[in-house]
Amino acid sequence: MSFELAEVYTAEYDEAVKEYFPPFPRGLPGKYYDEGLQYFKSFDGFGDNYDVLSVEDRFELDIRGNRFVGIADLILRDRNTGLITVIDHKSKSMQSLKKKLFENTRQLYTYAAYVKERFGAFPAMLRFNMFRYGKFVDEPFSMARYNETMDWIERTIAIIRADQDWHAFPSDYFCRFICSTRDSCPLGQEIVHSQERLISI
Repeated sequence: MSFELAEVYTAEYDEAVKEYFPPFPRGLPGKYYDEGLQYFKSFDGFGDNYDVLSVEDRFELDIRGNRFVGIADLILRDRNTGLITVIDHKSKSMQSLKKKLFENTRQLYTYAAYVKERFGAFPAMLRFNMFRYGKFVDEPFSMARYNETMDWIERTIAIIRADQDWHAFPSDYFCRFICSTRDSCPLGQEIVHSQERLISI
């Protein structure tokens, strides 16, 4: 199976990856490609005791009167215990994930609300598949953390809806290489054009 996955990865990578990598740090595109290829070459599944409940499942969910749309990468059920695991594949660095692990796990707790709605039970395990490193970062499901996430969602949406002044905090690197709306953002365009002027000088 791993040989077939690696073949598909190699054949379809250029078509599937549409965005350009930023120029710094140097060699980033090759590094990501090589680490992804190594993952698929050595992939041997998530364990024989799991049934796949869904893959890249797009869902719509009501959270305290707010409509959410999401895509859950992978949901598994343990055949022996019946317990569910939610997996999100991450390409970011391990350092970046762990630096804000509390904030990052809110994504999986949001998916947990969908799991409860669809499958009738909360997941037992929330898991980040750090495939570039061949490692998992796990958090056992906590009802306290789940409730905190639901409170945070409700509170954050209320703040956004009440805000009338939208302040931009432009960043040179983010505006030039990451932001997907830079072509329609005056501040983003100002940064890009100023850099172009410096290069031309």
